[in-house]
Amino acid sequence: MTVKIIKKFNNNVIMSLNDKSQEVILIGNGLGFGVSPGDTINKDKIEKTFVIDNDYNRETVYDFLSDIPKEQLELTKDIIELTENLLKVQLNDYLYLSLSDHLYYAFKRHKSGTDISNPLLNEIQKIYPKEYEAAMLALQLIFESTGTKLEKDEAGFIALHFVNAQQGQITINETMKIPKMIKEILRIIEFHFSIQLDTSSISYDRFITHLKYFIKRSIDSNEEEHNSQTNVMLQSLRMNTPKIYDCVEKISEYMQKTQEVTINEDEKFYLFVYIYKLTTKE
Repeated sequence: MTVKIIKKFNNNVIMSLNDKSQEVILIGNGLGFGVSPGDTINKDKIEKTFVIDNDYNRETVYDFLSDIPKEQLELTKDIIELTENLLKVQLNDYLYLSLSDHLYYAFKRHKSGTDISNPLLNEIQKIYPKEYEAAMLALQLIFESTGTKLEKDEAGFIALHFVNAQQGQITINETMKIPKMIKEILRIIEFHFSIQLDTSSISYDRFITHLKYFIKRSIDSNEEEHNSQTNVMLQSLRMNTPKIYDCVEKISEYMQKTQEVTINEDEKFYLFVYIYKLTTKE
């Protein structure tokens, strides 16, 4: 079977119509080489296909794909292939657009000397270590391909794109929610105890992992469970270690205020245990 080229962006990216007469972006190595609008190509050459739906302004997307240098589009394709091999996953096809867009402006910022810092870099490294590793390899590939040495802060942003591409059609802002909340919870703990947490400790790593799933569980379910046994233990802990209990309550208030999430007793208990380990040297 064949497809007809409606618009050619470069040798690897074209626009066509699918069997529902929807405009689609087709990606494949050499897909547009030596062909022009109106020509047909074999479907066997197509590696990626995605429909331009209502989440994207068609003209904006087409202008973007027309303006961005083909070398950068090909570099994005190489980065995605490298990441899929490393993570052993198939990333959402829309990553090609979102990552191309991000890198396009990252290159422009770097060239003008206006690189931006990533305030969530440490949290991203801890929460998404595999994606961050892939992002660091992407920076190395970028340097080898273009001679442009982007800052490590960009690896944090790129890692979030990789995370986002594994979770379906959600925005980067949504993906950044967990790192932002973890950073704020850690800030609450440090301020409450007047300490600086040891980010190199095993307890810290385990707590970060717990927070990642704790936040996701709390937001996804938001169901308050009543466990009488847990409640009794919490009241005992409140009597014996009030400072840690008060810290748990501050985190609970933060979740309620920012996410309208009520933390159940079991989650409070586990928070207590992790904070105890994190702040008590025994």
